[in-house]
Amino acid sequence: MNPGGTGKDRAARSMILDAERRGELPPPLVNDGSNKETISENNGRDTGCGNGTTTTRQNATNNPIPSSPSNNTDSIPSNIHTAILTALANTRTHGILIEGTSGSTGISLATLSASRGHSVIVVMPDDQSYQKMELLRKLGVGVVIVKNCSISNPGHYVNVAKRIWEWIEVERRYDGYYYEHCLEPIDPSSHERHPPIRAAFMNQFENLANVNSHYTTTGPELYSQLNGKVDAFVMSAGTGGTLVGVGAYLKERWWQDQTEGTIQQQQEQPCNQQPPRIVLVDPPGSSLYNKIKHGVAYASQQSEQKLRRHRYDTLAEGIGLDRITANFGLGCDNTTANDDGSSFGKRIGMLMKDDAQDTGKPTNHPHSQKKQQPAHTNNKIINDAYSITDQQALHMAHYLLRHEGLFVGSSTAMNIVGALMVSATMPRGSNVVTVVCDGGQRHTSRFWNREFIVGERGLVWPGDDGDGGKDVNILEVLGIV
Repeated sequence: MNPGGTGKDRAARSMILDAERRGELPPPLVNDGSNKETISENNGRDTGCGNGTTTTRQNATNNPIPSSPSNNTDSIPSNIHTAILTALANTRTHGILIEGTSGSTGISLATLSASRGHSVIVVMPDDQSYQKMELLRKLGVGVVIVKNCSISNPGHYVNVAKRIWEWIEVERRYDGYYYEHCLEPIDPSSHERHPPIRAAFMNQFENLANVNSHYTTTGPELYSQLNGKVDAFVMSAGTGGTLVGVGAYLKERWWQDQTEGTIQQQQEQPCNQQPPRIVLVDPPGSSLYNKIKHGVAYASQQSEQKLRRHRYDTLAEGIGLDRITANFGLGCDNTTANDDGSSFGKRIGMLMKDDAQDTGKPTNHPHSQKKQQPAHTNNKIINDAYSITDQQALHMAHYLLRHEGLFVGSSTAMNIVGALMVSATMPRGSNVVTVVCDGGQRHTSRFWNREFIVGERGLVWPGDDGDGGKDVNILEVLGIV
């Protein structure tokens, strides 16, 4: 239900604001009500209300043109060159966001950047749904499609995105084209200078603004909406930002509540006797499941000489990984229960070299000033992991459509299967939370395509057994009971 239609809007917004604050992107455009857009001079710390000091676009910066801009673009592949030209033509702030993504983060970055005046270049693997690629192009994004491969390969979509950033921001190969073809000529007698292009590599997997967005917003909201009683949070992971950010907040807040007894004051039911369980849901071929269960990031599918088209041998898009990223890695580290309530937030702030006064981010939560009970054991944010099959996800998605009227994508289906599995192990009255993070509209060429499911993947299309799935016991089908 986010504006971008994906679960990535919060992380995208946080990364954009952080890049603007750091100066990696120009300040955003604001509208003064006269339909004339100007560039804010508050270094990206606006609230979207258009009340900052502004200047016209032409005079937005006094930075000089790089002394020797390189215009050697002949060696750049034509598809990448075309995507860069698209971004240069569409930016209204001289800023360009660049990201390697399976699609959803790119869509969120594109929709949010459009409202702030920046343009976007997205590099994505070729095994994602056609709908995502087409939507990105409709949003004016410069799209680059590459073969799916390991992160160790220079052709991996994240590595290609970083290389594009280097060509634009470091080597300045496109300055000449931008000044000549995208900006209005400047009268030499005016002594004005063209503003430089600013390109920012979002790097969602390693960018801690991602996990911080869920630690400071999603976690507190879930806690508030359930009056503090969250017994388990279950979520798949791509970057790991949602799972780790929400999990860190819920666990820290639980320890604080044990000291203060706040839950008993808020509701009649007793407080959770155990810290909330934070559980990973992982698709086939991903190594994250084994990292949580056995401490080793490896999956047997990665030993095969010939993988299927999808790197992780699964229908799921945007979740599962063959490496441990900075965001996910924070969930695997030991944390002491007697840290103060904002220890995780302080750690993120330190790693990002931020502080609350500078960023405006609420790293000090309401419970952070209180002393917690000492503890004698260490605790990891992510407690457990469940491996979900593609077939289970298919059955769940079709069941939700028939019985709940929810048309969901592969990630959501896996999340809900995992939530049901965790629920089966919890006491009666427990609150188990997951996220409906993607709709089925962007998955009609793969996950909701019978020919692809049966013919290419060799799976069973739910309802082909003859009863149409009307009387199915979904728990039995999933193997839960």
